Amino acid sequence: MCLYVREISNAEGQRLQRIVRHDRNRIKVRRAQVVLASAQGSKVRAIAARFYYGPAQVRKIINDFNTNGFEALAPKYCGGRPPKFDADQRSLIIEAALCPPHLLGRPFRRWSLEKLREYLIEQKVVGWISLEWLRQILRGGKVKLQRTKTWKECNDPKLASKKN
Repeated sequence: MCLYVREISNAEGQRLQRIVRHDRNRIKVRRAQVVLASAQGSKVRAIAARFYYGPAQVRKIINDFNTNGFEALAPKYCGGRPPKFDADQRSLIIEAALCPPHLLGRPFRRWSLEKLREYLIEQKVVGWISLEWLRQILRGGKVKLQRTKTWKECNDPKLASKKN
């Protein structure tokens, strides 16, 4: 038994053609083309070969259109991969970056990405974080770490009198 789309009215056919000709969403256009091909009597395997879909995908599009109508043509986006770090972790990372290191018991004045990462892992804010992820989280929080400048200081107690 062959699967075909349900009987389509003239108004529905015109709407499908309008989608094919004028819609900017390529997924919606291709699905409308599949439905139109089925309405014109093409079989599932022929439609699959013509539009480079698998037969199962063509059957799914036709069945969805038969049950849901034009809502079946819209793309259904999934959530994707869950975020690596939740909002609480991100806020703790940004908060630690904004706090001077010597207030957190560190023997230096400014954070570098490496030192901040070591601190966050040691404090168990995160299990592990790459420098690039850390940079992106800080950039998202509008935090910029400045490059550390080094200088040498003289330990001579009479330096002030010698300078004058």
